[in-house]
Amino acid sequence: MKSRGRLLDILKSYRRFWIVCGVLLVVNVLFYFFFISSATRKTGQLQNQFQVVRKQVSEQRKQQAAVDQYQSMAQTWRDFEQDLPGKIEFPERIQQLKQILSRYGLASEDLSFRAEPVKDENLVRFATTFRTSGQYADFKRFIGELQALPGLICIHQLEFRQPDGDKPLEMDLELAAYFRNEQ
Repeated sequence: MKSRGRLLDILKSYRRFWIVCGVLLVVNVLFYFFFISSATRKTGQLQNQFQVVRKQVSEQRKQQAAVDQYQSMAQTWRDFEQDLPGKIEFPERIQQLKQILSRYGLASEDLSFRAEPVKDENLVRFATTFRTSGQYADFKRFIGELQALPGLICIHQLEFRQPDGDKPLEMDLELAAYFRNEQ
């Protein structure tokens, strides 16, 4: 019991100290309820708002990147079309093709081109299918020179056949040449 009385004596002698501590505790609790808890709610709201705005900005950037990529690809396509020779140069390109064939001794049985529609109105496509015979090395050099021709010449199908006997190698080739459709 002595210790309890002694404790009460200490409390009574330091009454001002304990009153100040109690007031500080009450002030801290009130400060927390009025300022900290409202700031915590506002922080949560601001974080949610930030997430929404960040998502919107991210979507806008993605859309802008897609638009920029489309515009870049459209410009690349226009540049590509401008680099293609006009269809007026078609006879010259066919003459070059015949010269390459004759240079390697490859006889083309039928080298007639037919015009085919293309989805893009700015292009015209001339296609041919022909068969020739010769040595593999000559075919290889022919295809190499064919790829080096200016403009766009596509090999759609290439087939080699070795006939029976002593006959030379046969090649079936389907080509398409694309030109700018100048009207």
